[in-house]
Amino acid sequence: MSKFLLTFVVKSCPLQLQKLGNSCALIRGAKYSLGTINSRYTNFSSELENTLQSEKNYESIKKLSKYATRHVKWERQRDQSDLQYFNYLLLDPRVTNKLASRASGMHCIDIWFTFLRAIFYVGKGKGIRPYIHFVQAEKLLGKPDNIKQAKDPKLALMLSIWEHKRGILLLRGFRGISSEDAQTREASMISALSMNHLTNRRKGVYFGPAKEKFTPTQRKLLGIALLHKLMGQFIAKEEREIYPQISVDKAAKAA
Repeated sequence: MSKFLLTFVVKSCPLQLQKLGNSCALIRGAKYSLGTINSRYTNFSSELENTLQSEKNYESIKKLSKYATRHVKWERQRDQSDLQYFNYLLLDPRVTNKLASRASGMHCIDIWFTFLRAIFYVGKGKGIRPYIHFVQAEKLLGKPDNIKQAKDPKLALMLSIWEHKRGILLLRGFRGISSEDAQTREASMISALSMNHLTNRRKGVYFGPAKEKFTPTQRKLLGIALLHKLMGQFIAKEEREIYPQISVDKAAKAA
């Protein structure tokens, strides 16, 4: 085709070309954010990074549920009298950018990557525990060089988000579990995301088969399975950003 004819087609048939591009994107089975999948850099563990490399690898996450099932089976055989704990994630809304409303037009790996990249802290607790971080960060607001004074990288990032006139995202999951269960889940998710990506300062503690029988790789695979489940929960509802001036009383009502 001559250069002149090609130019004429592009200028005269933009709608047709757009439809063709969309069709090519849909051949993969979902709309695909062209260019994103091949131009990413992360500090995730190699096991988690592998799930971002192809659709086949991403789909293999479903098989990792066996590690979560094994962990849950162990937990159910133990004392079930104190099931007040849960896990939670803190996320940066500047990264998610209302992911739930955009997800229908994104490739599954791009959704996964965006969710993972937005996570900056993994925790466990009960009651209003997550909101303690907000109270601690708020005490530093308005002070000279408040971010430098924070010392804790988690608090420094929270202050940065607030100073950009955005709120912090909180996702709670796996409610009604024991302390040791929550600690194991926390440790496995931290291991999968890696300390190089997160603002966590401790790696976490394992219990049960995750401690006694799982290899380091299997612990990360457990973490990947748990993170994937939390992603489904996250994109199922609208993002609600938390701004300063949140009191412990309000937190207790929201818990």
